[in-house]
Amino acid sequence: MYDIFISYRRDGGFEMARLLYDRLQDMGLNVFFDLEELRSGKFNVKLFSAIDESSNFLLVLPQGSLDRCKNDDDWLRIEIEYAVSKRKNIVPLMMKGFEWPENLPETLKSLHLYNAVQMSREYFQASIDRILTMCKNISLKGGKKVHTEKEVREDNKYYFFDDKKERRRLKIQQNLMRSFDAPAYDKVKNRYERLSVLDLGANTGEFIMDRLGASEKLEKLIGIEFDEKSVEYANAAYGLEGKISFHRLDLESESFYDDLRDIMDKCGVGSFNVINLSMTLLHLKSPYRLLKKLRSVLDGDGTVIVKDIDDGLNLAYPDDEGDFAKAVDICSREELAGYRKSGRQIYTLLYRSGFKHVTQERLGLSTVGMDSDERSALFDTYFSFIREDLRLLQEKHPDDKRIKADLDWYVDIYDDLEERFQDDAFYFVLGFVLFTAQK
Repeated sequence: MYDIFISYRRDGGFEMARLLYDRLQDMGLNVFFDLEELRSGKFNVKLFSAIDESSNFLLVLPQGSLDRCKNDDDWLRIEIEYAVSKRKNIVPLMMKGFEWPENLPETLKSLHLYNAVQMSREYFQASIDRILTMCKNISLKGGKKVHTEKEVREDNKYYFFDDKKERRRLKIQQNLMRSFDAPAYDKVKNRYERLSVLDLGANTGEFIMDRLGASEKLEKLIGIEFDEKSVEYANAAYGLEGKISFHRLDLESESFYDDLRDIMDKCGVGSFNVINLSMTLLHLKSPYRLLKKLRSVLDGDGTVIVKDIDDGLNLAYPDDEGDFAKAVDICSREELAGYRKSGRQIYTLLYRSGFKHVTQERLGLSTVGMDSDERSALFDTYFSFIREDLRLLQEKHPDDKRIKADLDWYVDIYDDLEERFQDDAFYFVLGFVLFTAQK
C-alpha cells in the first residue's frame, strides 16, 4: 500500500515530482513515483494497481501540462481519469505559470474544483506542509513533520590531501572569509600577551597560520588533523621545532583526550589560551563530547573560536525558478556535505559544554558590496563542492538514479547559476556563523 501516488508529465514536471518524492519519503511516507518509465506511448497498466493502492493522488501541474489531455490516448489524462473514477483524494499542485485550460474533456472538467496547492521552490517546505494538511490517512515518521535535511549527525571525514579540487576550494574560501572572521581573530590577538593555540581540523595548516600563526605573540601552536598527508605537508611547510607542530588524531576516537595530552606533554604545553574550530563541528557525530574535553585544556581566561555553517540561513533572491533553493536542498541531504544545521547549534553546545560569555561575532556572508572576483569566490566556495560531491557519490552508488538525476541537473544548470550569481541585483547570503566563548 502507498500513502501517495505522484502523477506528473515528464516534460516540465519531473524535477518537481522528484523533489516531492525525496522529501515525502524522508518523512517516512510510502510514495509511488514512476522513475523508471518515460511515461509516454502506450499507458503502463501497472500504474493502475499503484493508484488503487494509494490513499492520495498528487498531480504535478507545470505550465501547459494539461494541454494534451484533449487527446483520448494521452497517458496523463488516462491516469487522472482513473484516479477520479476510483474517488482518490486528488491534490493538484500548480507550479509557476500554470493555468487551467478551457478545453478540458468532460471527464476532467471538475478537476479545478479540487483544493489545490500553489507550489513554490523558494518556500518548498511551506508547500509541503500545505500538501500534508490535505492528504488523508497518512502517518509521518515519529508522529511529526520531518524535513529532508539530515537530522542526525554522522562522523564525516571529508578532507583528504590528494583531493586537489577541495584543497583549491578551501584556499579560495580562506581568502574570501578573511574579512568575515579576521576581526574575531584580531580581538583574540589583542587580548593576550602571548598565544598558545590549539587548532582542530587543521587541514594543511594554511588557515590557522594565516589567522594566528604569523603573530609575533605566538609561543606555541599545535594543529590536529586526521589526514596523514595533510599533517606531513603542514609540518614541512610551517613546522618549527619547539613552537609549531601538526599531529594526526581522530577527534572522535575514544583515545583522543589521552592522545592529545601526550602531544601536549611532548610539546611542553600545559594548556592553551586559544582553541580554534573552523568548519569542523559539522563533520562530527558528537561535538558536545569534544567540546567538553577541550574545555579542560583551555586556560582559565582562554577563548574558544568556533566557525561553522547553517544552510537554513542561506538566502538567494531573485530565484523565481527555485534553482538556487534546489541546489541548497541537494546539499542538505547528500552524505558528504556534513551536518548542514550545525551553525544554529553552536551557541547551545558551547553553554552546555560549560563555556561562558558566548558571543556571536558574525552571522551570514552576503554578496552586498562584493566585486566580480569576490562573487566568483563565494560561488566557488559553496556551489562547486556540491558538484564534486555528487560526482563522488555517483561513483560510490552507480545504481542510485536519484543521485544521477541530481548530478545531471546540476551539471546542466551550473554555468547558468554561476552567470546569474554575477548579476549586481542578485542577493545571496551564505549561512556562516562565528562564535567566541570563554572558559
